[in-house]
Amino acid sequence: MSSSLRSMTGFGSGEIESEDLRIKVELRSVNHRYLKTSYHLSDRFSSLQGKVDMRLREQIGRGAIHLSVFVEDLIEDSEGLDVDLIKSRYAQICKLRDELAPSQEVRLTDVVAMNQDNANQAGSSNEKADDQLLEVIDLAVADLREMQKNEGDRLQEEFLRLLLQMEKALGEVETALPEAMEWLRDRYHNRIQQLVGSAGGELDDQDLVREIGVLAEKSDITEELSRLRGHVDEYRKVVGEGGRVGRRLDFLTQEMFREANTMTSKLPRHDLAHTVVGIKVDVDRLREQTQNVE
Repeated sequence: MSSSLRSMTGFGSGEIESEDLRIKVELRSVNHRYLKTSYHLSDRFSSLQGKVDMRLREQIGRGAIHLSVFVEDLIEDSEGLDVDLIKSRYAQICKLRDELAPSQEVRLTDVVAMNQDNANQAGSSNEKADDQLLEVIDLAVADLREMQKNEGDRLQEEFLRLLLQMEKALGEVETALPEAMEWLRDRYHNRIQQLVGSAGGELDDQDLVREIGVLAEKSDITEELSRLRGHVDEYRKVVGEGGRVGRRLDFLTQEMFREANTMTSKLPRHDLAHTVVGIKVDVDRLREQTQNVE
């Protein structure tokens, strides 16, 4: 069963709002050879770094991912203090003071500070907020993956267009190659005879045929054409299978470029060389676009 191609480039976001908190997560992804994650979590969520990293690695294969977290507290009063709670705690401490240390002074500022510390500690260890963050990350990842899938569909269309264009050019070269090789043999035959004649020497027919055969073999691109067509077929097959195939496709484009380079250097006829250069340009475009595939 085939699955979709995905680009490594994309953006995703997610947001959750509860009675006391609003959390928003943004994910940005660009090309990278491996999976590279970067993020900065506030002190409130610092204990979740391992879980956040695992969450991303479970769902994303490759790319440089940057995660941003935005948190907004929705509950606050005009004074920023829970006055009733402070009054209650002050009374409790005064009662405890009367029992244990009657001469000890109880300062209101100390009670307020203690209340603030407790509130911050409770907020930093709020399991509900932790769960919300992980949920929002999942929403952002899903949004990112959908965008990457859409971009992957566009890339697949471009890949198939380039492959079809290359196959057409390969067909033109294969059709013209027998006539081109015959032309090349005649050219070598005439050139060798001219060189030998101008030097005052002679070359028998058997030696002449052997020399022409050696020279023609060096310019024959039949094997390169066959290997390149095989790489094109394999590339189309891998694209059709989909999934995380970026590295495999990248290897195939390297092999295509190697064969196209060899063909360009071996062909002596300018018309065919021009067609092969066009194939090489298409392979280069294919290789560039392949860098975006996860």
